[in-house]
Amino acid sequence: MRRLKSRSRGMTLIELMVGLAVMAVLATAAAPFLGDMVANSRLREAGNLLFGETLLAQSEAIKRNTTVRVSTNGSSVQTLDMTVPATPVVLRARTLPGAVQAPAKTFDFGPEGRPAPFGTAVSVNLAAASATCSDDLRCPGLRVDAGGAVRLCGNYLVSCP
Repeated sequence: MRRLKSRSRGMTLIELMVGLAVMAVLATAAAPFLGDMVANSRLREAGNLLFGETLLAQSEAIKRNTTVRVSTNGSSVQTLDMTVPATPVVLRARTLPGAVQAPAKTFDFGPEGRPAPFGTAVSVNLAAASATCSDDLRCPGLRVDAGGAVRLCGNYLVSCP
């Protein structure tokens, strides 16, 4: 015959309290870095949004065979069809996430997908509204060179000529 042995399952109250105390200490140590992580995530998301809007404007300029403008102002980014300069048509308007700010800039793409006027290079640096960009708070920078190549730099203070 088998002999069944009664096992105690679960944990005691003291084990539970020790586990919760260790988790509280770890959470307290990680809290300052969590704020930087959230701010960097919002900045990266805003940079990707601006990058996407710039690529959209470039492709729409080629597709429509006309001039398309990207306009940034504070927390908004607009893509405009400039076929009739007196009455531009808004193709898309987007809002940058969180408290991310972009300087007031406008730049155009001509029918061939290059910046207009030809040979114009553009740079747009994003920043957090409530903090200063640094090695820890990485503010992205958008670069459009004179030939039309578009790139997004992870931190314009360090790696974005």
